[in-house]
Amino acid sequence: MHPLPKPSVDTGMGLERVAAVLQHVHSNYEIDTFVALLAAAKAAVDGAGAGDCDKDSASLKVIADHIRACSFTIVDGVIPGNEGRGYVLRRIARRAIRHGYKLGARTPFFHKIVAELVQQMGDAYPELRQAQARVTEVLKQEEERFFQTIANGMEILEAALAGGPQQLDGDTAFKLH
Repeated sequence: MHPLPKPSVDTGMGLERVAAVLQHVHSNYEIDTFVALLAAAKAAVDGAGAGDCDKDSASLKVIADHIRACSFTIVDGVIPGNEGRGYVLRRIARRAIRHGYKLGARTPFFHKIVAELVQQMGDAYPELRQAQARVTEVLKQEEERFFQTIANGMEILEAALAGGPQQLDGDTAFKLH
């Protein structure tokens, strides 16, 4: 071990926890940036068929958090794929989209939140503002693919369960997975 040239203490707080303390709120999701992203997520999900979802839904928090992760990952040059970093991005995006689907969204919505993210964080991250159109398009394409996958899966599931036992055979379960 070598002593640090400037010894310090890492509080482990991170920027969002510091913001929560300074803004006198109890949760990272209550800071100004997240409040705006949560509102944008709610509006996008509601507009995609959910009607009027609960503004305090944990799923909205997942969506608001994941739009940041996905957008900054795309700005860094990663695109959704089947391996490595691209697969991680795909999994994060699809998890957020699945949460929107759980709330009732039946059409692509996730990519629409990019504009609010840029509004909130574009000044601090000009590269995000510059890549807004690309980020939006990449997420829209991934969403469209995933909604098609969901639709195909639902067709397979409904056909397997139509008029028969309420139990799936192994082949059908594998196709759905």
